[in-house]
Amino acid sequence: VDFSRGWGGAEQILFSLCIGLHKRGHRVGVFLREDAGNGAKFREAGIEAWEIPRNGFAALKGIFMLANIVRKHRFNVVHVHRNHDLPVGKLISFLSNSAPLVITQHCQLGRTSYGIMNLANRIAPVSRFIGDGIAETFPRLANKISVVHNGIDFDAFDHAVTDYWVKKPELSRKGPFLGVTGYFYKNQEELVELMTGILKHYPEALLVIIGHDTSKIEMLQKRVEEVGCRDSVHFAGQIPHEEMKHALASLDLQVSAFRKEGFGLSVLEGMAVGTPFVGYRAGGYKEIVVNGENGYLVDNREELLEVVLKLLGDQKAMQHLQNSCILNYKMKFSSDAMILKYLDIYEKLSKLS
Repeated sequence: VDFSRGWGGAEQILFSLCIGLHKRGHRVGVFLREDAGNGAKFREAGIEAWEIPRNGFAALKGIFMLANIVRKHRFNVVHVHRNHDLPVGKLISFLSNSAPLVITQHCQLGRTSYGIMNLANRIAPVSRFIGDGIAETFPRLANKISVVHNGIDFDAFDHAVTDYWVKKPELSRKGPFLGVTGYFYKNQEELVELMTGILKHYPEALLVIIGHDTSKIEMLQKRVEEVGCRDSVHFAGQIPHEEMKHALASLDLQVSAFRKEGFGLSVLEGMAVGTPFVGYRAGGYKEIVVNGENGYLVDNREELLEVVLKLLGDQKAMQHLQNSCILNYKMKFSSDAMILKYLDIYEKLSKLS
């Protein structure tokens, strides 16, 4: 169940999980929001997808549609991918003879979330950072927590090209390229401010901001103007997922100034094509990044600038990071490892129910 309005990291993980389960012979169906437009992608991959109205009076019709589908299929396990969808997940569980209810939690929770999270039989945070936060805030939920790191299909990132950005005429004379991916609440404005220090050493450096966020883009564009680096920041918008490996491989570094990242899927995808990461020693980054192996984590803005400049000026160190990124992380963060952990959760819960 995922009634989100768009397509981001959580939806990509859901898609990978559905594909992996389907290939292993499990029957998988997914409830989606009708106006999100994601159903076709799942159906093209052989996954049954039901698109449910969620707006206005049509939402009432949607509940009846959902109930009829559930009565027909009687699911063995219900898996929700947004905590906002837990009440619907609980309804599906109830109509499926109290099938176990699992939630994947992608971000930290507010202090009023206990009641809704307690609806789930198992909580699967995507990082220890999130899991520890839930257990600390809600000790009574601690025994429901099983961390499952996000995983990717590393083979899908083979044969990435590295000229994605320079092939664009307006960017052909730019470089080095620094990139950040995600919704614009992830402190991209601090990276914009950081560019003033980078440009002193690399006048043609470019910060590539990947993602689409109508709620905050004007704020971010205004900050670019205020800092005076209009020609050094490129808003790339939403890039089709099949092109992301090329976009990430064509960056010199991935960077982030966000301190509350739940996991960092784009960071892992960048590493799959050999792009190192530099960010703050915080959130889920600490579970992915090992200093000197696939990037660096720092404690403050001054260190962030220092490390970025040092790496850009040291091709030998960059080459070492690029090679290490690809070699050392395939097993730990593979989609197969993620799918097997979820299957283990499903099977254990099914035996208990």
